[in-house]
Amino acid sequence: MEEIYNKPSNNSDELDLIVLLEKAISFLRRFGVILICFSFMGLLAGFWKYWSSSPKYSSKLVLHSSTLTNLENIQIIESWKELLKKREYPALSAILDCDTGTVKKISSISAEEIQKLYVQNNPHGIIVKVVVRDTSILDPLQKGIVHGLENNDYVKERIAVKRSNLVQLIEKVTEEITKLDSTKTAIDDIISNKNKNSSSLMVDVSSINTELISLNEKLLLFKEELKFANGVQVLQKFTKLGKPESRRPILLMSAGLIVGFVIGYILSLFLYVRQILIKRKTSVVRN
Repeated sequence: MEEIYNKPSNNSDELDLIVLLEKAISFLRRFGVILICFSFMGLLAGFWKYWSSSPKYSSKLVLHSSTLTNLENIQIIESWKELLKKREYPALSAILDCDTGTVKKISSISAEEIQKLYVQNNPHGIIVKVVVRDTSILDPLQKGIVHGLENNDYVKERIAVKRSNLVQLIEKVTEEITKLDSTKTAIDDIISNKNKNSSSLMVDVSSINTELISLNEKLLLFKEELKFANGVQVLQKFTKLGKPESRRPILLMSAGLIVGFVIGYILSLFLYVRQILIKRKTSVVRN
């Protein structure tokens, strides 16, 4: 009995498959030309995209900020990225203090931390990645990025206060060194004129020498800090690469082929449904 019941259902499934196959073949016969034409047009569009697009070059810049945190700098660069996506070239060129033509040659810009761990005083810095259509803009772009990160009221005020404090410290330490030098000279004169006091005065000279060395070390340290008292330091410049990034023509042409086929299929489906509706409407009018 089970075999008797199974046979009709199998025949019905086979008939359904045959009907579907016939409809698919009929659909392809009607609209195959449209599918082939649109697929070929998509293939040509992918090839044209590859041929017309200019080569792009990637490069990295390593920066260290003594004023803002790494995350703050990254957020600022992300805001530039948004301006670049919206093609707000005049606004971005004003921020970077460079001409609009330079900004237009930037394809993308992004930033990330060298080491993604929170450490006090930002010892590790950030990496700025750019993709450009012309490597000649890398030098002005580097200056523009540094300018953009430093050119805000908060950073300017912090740098000004830091420089002022360092100048004051340098002046005070220089004064102390001058006083100690004078004292040491006076003691040396006393020692050379009065031999009986020389043993007691040698202790004073020794401590003065130690103090002088310590103050001179501080003076050199403060001068070094003043020299590098900027908002951003460049640890590694942009490198001008000779080879552009791979543009993958096969990938572009394959994507164009798929998009063209999908558009052709949607158009064919629209025409097919339209023909069915017209036939139904005509048969209803006749009846």
